[in-house]
Amino acid sequence: MWYRCTTIMDFCCYSIYQAMKIAIFGSAFNPPTLGHCDAINYVLEQGYEQVWLVPSFQHAFGKQMLCYEARLNLLNAFQEDLANPAVKVCAVEQHIARDEQPVYTWDVLNHLQQTHPESEFAFVIGPDNQVNWHKFYKADEITQRWQVIAVPERQAIRSTLVRQAINENRPIAQLVTPSVANLIITKKHYRPNASH
Repeated sequence: MWYRCTTIMDFCCYSIYQAMKIAIFGSAFNPPTLGHCDAINYVLEQGYEQVWLVPSFQHAFGKQMLCYEARLNLLNAFQEDLANPAVKVCAVEQHIARDEQPVYTWDVLNHLQQTHPESEFAFVIGPDNQVNWHKFYKADEITQRWQVIAVPERQAIRSTLVRQAINENRPIAQLVTPSVANLIITKKHYRPNASH
């Protein structure tokens, strides 16, 4: 059964009854943007049957982020706006996280491959991670075991741009999907002195 991640307790319990080509798109999604949407489209154009969006729980590089539950809610809103059954939200990182330790890409892929041995997984990286790939934990082992999809930046719409626009009181409608914009505005996410 496929289902939407409605709480931070949900993760990838998807039941798959046939071998599938699945791309794992891990990101802070802080927030999800139209740039992420374009990356998803690129991956699907490469012949992958599904893209699983995996929000970072504890970031391996110590990136400061909106709290996990808030980002998961934004990602669910993003996925609903896309209205594409091939795109799933997979909250696996909070399930496999241990204490305050970061969750590494290796951990995610290894866990998913063990729980879904019938499927062929690949990992999606954007321009920033292409440059920093050598810093990833077990980077060589990952590339030996799974395909790494290097996504070109066809739309330069990054999460940093959205947060900057919010801080400068500029509209974000051209940067994110409608439900994400509505949630950000309603919850006052990324506003100075806002605690979320």
